[in-house]
Amino acid sequence: MGTLILEAYGQLAPGTNLINPEEEDLYSVFRARAGLMGWSTTSGGRSLLWGMNEAELTAGSVPSLIGYVQVGLEVGDVERTEVPPPAPGLAYAPLGVRRRPIEPAKVLPALVQCFDDALRRFGDVELSALQVAAYGLDPSTRLPAHYLDSELNWFNLTPKGGADALIAFDHGLLGGHTEAELAARLRRGNTRSFEFGQVAAVSEQHAIRTSIDERILSVSPTRSGLGVTVKMPEWTASAVGWVLAAVIDTARDIAPDVSGFAVRVTRVG
Repeated sequence: MGTLILEAYGQLAPGTNLINPEEEDLYSVFRARAGLMGWSTTSGGRSLLWGMNEAELTAGSVPSLIGYVQVGLEVGDVERTEVPPPAPGLAYAPLGVRRRPIEPAKVLPALVQCFDDALRRFGDVELSALQVAAYGLDPSTRLPAHYLDSELNWFNLTPKGGADALIAFDHGLLGGHTEAELAARLRRGNTRSFEFGQVAAVSEQHAIRTSIDERILSVSPTRSGLGVTVKMPEWTASAVGWVLAAVIDTARDIAPDVSGFAVRVTRVG
């Protein structure tokens, strides 16, 4: 089953008239926000973009990690699947249907925004990085997220300023291809709003982390020592979500058979 783990890094400072984490948890707040916006569901209906698994605030317990959310991607349309025969001694077999998984790139802009909205209910957030890890993706469900390039007017209207960031990832994202190939493909899609740059060295400070992945899934991605620079129109959840989605969509086009990876976007200027 396709799974995404999204982590927020930075600082969470207590604010006024906000939720007390001892009285309400991140899971319920994130779930309520997702249901309100129609991204997921809190009642008996079918989830639209993701299914809720778990979420937790971690500020103070894991260095620089504010919190994380884990969601499932198999929430799309029902499709038929091949069914193995019943196991010996059993008189039944699994149903020959499943929910079609949603592509990570189509989920991430809304998922990142929902996560950021939920975190800000608990305090003043100073976000330094966002990281997403994907596991159990089905290569047969690959559908490009072409809408990413056609829905940029939100960012085109941003006042001048912008932010520089560094994209780090693990070797799993590349599927045997090089960092230079990924960077070149990303630059082909450069827009007025987002400008992907050259391959750059990734320091320990900006590299992907694996603490939550290891705790939840007993998986530790292998880091790549190189990343890609990007100039963003603003340092916001929406902009970071777009970058994560664009990078993953491009990487999945280069290496469609990859079933798991981790990508991190860190502000550097």
